[in-house]
Amino acid sequence: MGSIMRYDLDDYEVQFYSNILYQLVSMFFPVSRNASLSLPAQIAAQIRTAVAEGTLRPGDTIASTRELATQLGVSRGTVVSAFDQLISEGYLDTTQGAPTRIHPELRVPKQSIQQRQRASNEASTPAVLSLVPTSGIDGMIRPAAWHRAWREASYCVPKQADPQGEPKLRTAIAEHLRVARGLHVAPEAVIVTGGTREGLLLTLMSIGNSVRVGVETSESSGLRSVIALAGHATVPCQCDDEGVLVSQLPCDIDALLITPAHVPPFGGVMTVRRRVELLEWASATGTLLIEDDFNTELRYRTAPQPTLSALPNSGNVLTLGTFTTLLHKQLSAGYIVTTPDTFSSVQETREVLGMPVSTVTQHAIAHLLTDGTVRKSTKAFHTRLAKRRRQVTPLLERIAEASGASNATMSNTSSADIIVEFSHQRDLQRFREQLKRVGCVCATGDSTGAGEDCFALLSFSTLSDQDFDAATRSLAEFLGC
Repeated sequence: MGSIMRYDLDDYEVQFYSNILYQLVSMFFPVSRNASLSLPAQIAAQIRTAVAEGTLRPGDTIASTRELATQLGVSRGTVVSAFDQLISEGYLDTTQGAPTRIHPELRVPKQSIQQRQRASNEASTPAVLSLVPTSGIDGMIRPAAWHRAWREASYCVPKQADPQGEPKLRTAIAEHLRVARGLHVAPEAVIVTGGTREGLLLTLMSIGNSVRVGVETSESSGLRSVIALAGHATVPCQCDDEGVLVSQLPCDIDALLITPAHVPPFGGVMTVRRRVELLEWASATGTLLIEDDFNTELRYRTAPQPTLSALPNSGNVLTLGTFTTLLHKQLSAGYIVTTPDTFSSVQETREVLGMPVSTVTQHAIAHLLTDGTVRKSTKAFHTRLAKRRRQVTPLLERIAEASGASNATMSNTSSADIIVEFSHQRDLQRFREQLKRVGCVCATGDSTGAGEDCFALLSFSTLSDQDFDAATRSLAEFLGC
């Protein structure tokens, strides 16, 4: 069924088969309000399954959010939440004025002999280099260091696991935060998690039912989908270049999820003035601030600004951290720095859910944090990042000229990220197509609040050396260098 769009069909046939596909979508996606998963999570899971089984294939058009909501008997917002999650995962592709479709560049594992045979008869899809920002890289820590860490950890397996996290790791985290982030915290206030998303879910499950959680309007990490999964409501909060606009914060939110070290949409830093203003507001209103300390250690060569929880009057700040950036992008491990008011409830929820990170993994991470490996690898990464920044900076003017952009600048952090701004969306779309023709994809976003993308973000920071060389060659081809 997914292959019908590959044939030369007239407009009537396209509409005919699209209608059939829309009907199939509703049959393949049964949802239930009595299920343990939320409705958005069920819809997203069903679409992933349909893609994995070959029912939907890369490039296939699917029903709009309004049509699918009608077919499934749910609200449009429910479907939008599911689509937002799938877009963040790379399953769906949306373009202004065009129908939503399965991302044409999505790589789908082969599920059967028949599918492998069909795939062998089709032209292979050329490799695509993703310039979409990510947290962490594959080879941050050298294999030899990992081998030593695993070997040491194998001798330290306790008879009984600590539900809060191994004391050795919590102590190492507290020391790392003191040195790297200027945050003095007792190991007893740290709770180990399965990463930022699991940490956020754990927090949200601990603070009550039907909570209203504020999120930055340009938040693009996909964390807002976790809020919906926990059964809470998301409340958009306006931002400017300095961070969330405190004067415009809703008065009826119970918690606020923010990334002060990576202010959307360009990844800037929340100013000290705005941080102080936000902390005073949280203290006066009793609102819990959930700080996602996103990617901070790798984005600033000099000492980064401290976490919100390291500043005075920060009793309402809970900090989420991850080891994805420091150790390996596939390592699902992180931590929460709790507040005095949230510690007991978060700890109780952790005990109910269990510890998602094995004790061996925890001891291996602790070893890497304490033996100097993380410090050395971070320093080496900053050196490589500075070199990359010097390499791509000279291309800015030519990128702006070749793309029809109004401006092209480097990110205002130490990263090797290029921001390309456009006055018209058609120019942005043309730029994306030009990049695709040379084998690259990039992130796009809205910095004006107008509801449509107006800039492209090309991130070279976390690419492997091989991919960085390939990406710069592709960019040179696009620029005619």
